[in-house]
Amino acid sequence: MTVANSLTRLMSMMATEAWQLMPRWGRWLTGSLLVLWLGWSWLGQERFGGATIVVHSVIDRPISYVYVNGKMGGNTFAFDGFNAGGGSFAGPYRIEGDTVEIKWELAMTRKQYDELGYRPEIHTITLPMPKRTKGQNDFCVLFLPDNKPLVRWANSCPVEMDSIVDTYRTRR
Repeated sequence: MTVANSLTRLMSMMATEAWQLMPRWGRWLTGSLLVLWLGWSWLGQERFGGATIVVHSVIDRPISYVYVNGKMGGNTFAFDGFNAGGGSFAGPYRIEGDTVEIKWELAMTRKQYDELGYRPEIHTITLPMPKRTKGQNDFCVLFLPDNKPLVRWANSCPVEMDSIVDTYRTRR
């Protein structure tokens, strides 16, 4: 018998003995308090589960990778004037804290590499963490043309970010 099994058996025996030594009203009180506490902790508390990182871009260069607080998001295509490049999903992750650190690498298309001389660029920025409300399970990262990420919590990133992407669309 292993040590873990022995400890489990010992704890089980002690709990059983304590329960049997209690008077009936003590068992009822203990059971009622346990049920109330479990109900409060599972149903009443504000809690958030894991979040999905959703990455979009309106930059004319592809993005090779994105890290949000050290958790890897997806990559994106270069913005084609209509569709926000990417829309990649990654997660679920626990994203917490007062600030959010975004790290990304700007890549390049073959034409940008050969004709324009673009090379990969790695960027990092720390932003304040946006407020999250219950039901917002998508962490949206939208890269704007000035190479600045816009972050927010949303129920659906494509729906929430569409009005912002509309301002950058050059074709319909």
